[in-house]
Amino acid sequence: MKYVGYIATFAASVVTAVSLAVFSMSVMAEPQEVPSLPTVDQSSVCVAASDEQALECPAGSLFMARLAINETDLQNPLILESRLLNTMALYCDTNFDIQHTLTGVLCVLTHERIGTPPENGDTIEVDDSIEASGSVELDSDEATESAE
Repeated sequence: MKYVGYIATFAASVVTAVSLAVFSMSVMAEPQEVPSLPTVDQSSVCVAASDEQALECPAGSLFMARLAINETDLQNPLILESRLLNTMALYCDTNFDIQHTLTGVLCVLTHERIGTPPENGDTIEVDDSIEASGSVELDSDEATESAE
């Protein structure tokens, strides 16, 4: 009689496991809705070699930023990589693919990060009491308190 309870518990757990597996497979088999990105006009590319030219390009179009490479950039690849990253961060819509080489970037242009002032919470305030040497002028009361 003792084994009947074990067999019934085992059978119930197998049935539960199989039903959970079938349920999860049916849920995963349902087609998931993938948000579709707006189409981009593939017939033209706006080419820019400066910030002024990039601002003249229409947002949402294909954009190619050509980086002017000089001797300093070739000697220090970190400078070139930094310029590429800055260009991608400022001008490229990150919802689309971004293609880049050592000499430029091809992406969908956005103007959302250009020319916008920082939020009030993100600004850095400079204290006028800080001298060029990096020391801070303290009032006599503050100096006494900090010494204690």
